Amino acid sequence: MSVMNASAAGQAGARTGSREPRVRELAREALALMAFSAGVSIAMALALLIAYGIGH
Repeated sequence: MSVMNASAAGQAGARTGSREPRVRELAREALALMAFSAGVSIAMALALLIAYGIGH
């Protein structure tokens, strides 16, 4: 049986402490998510270009 709170189970980056996250922490998480998204997008674009170049 899980000991995790049901309301915190679906939240990304849920905090276990009672304090609210600082704006700096939220900005750092948002920046990391944007960097990951950009990296995946660039990797997929390069993969498609390479696949097109090989098949052409």
